Amino acid sequence: PHLYESVGKRYPERLRGKFATCVWDAGRRQAIVARDRLGVKPLYYAQRDDLVVFASELKSLLASGLVKPELDYEAIDAYLTLGFVPGPSTPLDGVFKLLPGHRLLIADGRAEPEPYWKYPLPEVATPRLREEEYGAMLLEQLEDAVRARLMSDVPLGAMLSGGLDSSLIVALMARNMTEPVKTFSVGFVDEGVDSELADARLVASALGAEHHELELSLQDSAIDLTDLVWYMDEPLADLSSLGFLALSELAAGHVTVALAGQGADELLGGYQKHRAASLAERWHRLPGPVRTLGEAIGNQGPPRFRRMARTFQASDSVTRLLNMSSNLDPSLRSSLYTGPLAAVSGHAARDAVAGALRGVTDRPLAATLHADAQLALVDDMLHYFDRASMARSLEVRVPFLDHHVVELCAQIPTDLKVRGLTTKYLLKKISAGLLPDGIIHKRKIGFFHGAISDWFRAQTDGAISDYLLGPNPRYCELLDRTEVERLINEHRVNRRSPNGRLLLSILLLEIWLSSFLPRACAPAEPVANSGKHIQETVSDAQRTVAPST
Repeated sequence: PHLYESVGKRYPERLRGKFATCVWDAGRRQAIVARDRLGVKPLYYAQRDDLVVFASELKSLLASGLVKPELDYEAIDAYLTLGFVPGPSTPLDGVFKLLPGHRLLIADGRAEPEPYWKYPLPEVATPRLREEEYGAMLLEQLEDAVRARLMSDVPLGAMLSGGLDSSLIVALMARNMTEPVKTFSVGFVDEGVDSELADARLVASALGAEHHELELSLQDSAIDLTDLVWYMDEPLADLSSLGFLALSELAAGHVTVALAGQGADELLGGYQKHRAASLAERWHRLPGPVRTLGEAIGNQGPPRFRRMARTFQASDSVTRLLNMSSNLDPSLRSSLYTGPLAAVSGHAARDAVAGALRGVTDRPLAATLHADAQLALVDDMLHYFDRASMARSLEVRVPFLDHHVVELCAQIPTDLKVRGLTTKYLLKKISAGLLPDGIIHKRKIGFFHGAISDWFRAQTDGAISDYLLGPNPRYCELLDRTEVERLINEHRVNRRSPNGRLLLSILLLEIWLSSFLPRACAPAEPVANSGKHIQETVSDAQRTVAPST
């Protein structure tokens, strides 16, 4: 309140870190609702006549009784295309996400969102600095962000996957703390050689951490997708959330706050798609006949090669990113969609990507990084990251997403992010001497990706059939059942089917329609505490009256 009294609606500009806040000014009869710059914390809102309802969970808006479970079909189309719902849309008609770096001004019968911070454009300052100078600046800013997040009056630790990003965060914590860092790792027996538990142990030992780990088996564990979707609030085709739930539960048994390494890939070029975007820049400098021959060969190859060829052939950044990330092509969309979904424009995902790239020049890697940080990072990774940790009453802080670090990374040349086939080149350089070399230069494995992907591929006669081939699935109101059955049969025959992620999207959409919505709209009932897991109860949505003048 004192900050608001000093600077008014500009108060979010003075805040650092993650937040979702509301200030009610009784004198002016106005409210200001704000979300942090990078979207680490969620915020939903809806307006019904002169009443505005907002909350950190979609289920809370439904519990208010002011929001009806009516679908936004354009948002559902975007979800099936991308695997997540890009903001400001939600799966519900008339309900919106407050975008990162935005505040919502509520007064005079209106609720108007406006930006107080914009994600920085990729612009390298001139004259260009030396590589060593960029590295020193990055390390200094990142260490400052870590120190700022060590302030806590409750037990604090770190999520340690064994990969570069989380390991570097632990290294910086260790040299700024007077006691051993408490580190937490979860792995799956099913991952085999891809398990990173041994790497996490190596890092923890090298840094003198107090290490805790848990190894699970997806074959022995009961995977309750209904509960998972309840925690996630929206359909989200990313089962990494299963692993993060387990990791959050392990950490919550020892600490209340944990630091994590999320965000580095989107800032500094850590994904395979970023390597592809970097190669696309070189591709367009090749002679025309060479490109034509290469594209022809790629178009005749297996799905992975065809996707790569479409990526290289793309004439603009929006098309290129969709070619790398889309689950749906126009012909499949037309055969799959039915009912109200058949009437959508089919442009929702493209519009979201175009919006994220507004003002960005068509440089493949810079544009891909810029879009990823505003779309998949926010509405996929940070979405499950916040919901899973909150489901286990754990606060997780993300130093890489400090806005000072983000603003610096936008000024770093892309050839210091991906160099040749080396991803996160500069981050690896500054990690030398802080981490074991084997950790710095290991191949990227991904967060529980291998084990969970294998589990899903084995579910053709399990969860997939149970939910999608039952007598009255809800998805049939939107999707052609015959076409869905064809996708399931394709998945049964070919576990490496290119449509596996689309099938996962349909499965989680079905669970959201048939389980989440009825449960969220039902009258709240008291739930006994099990003592093992935090029991979810529907929290009260915040209501703000916006009187008309």
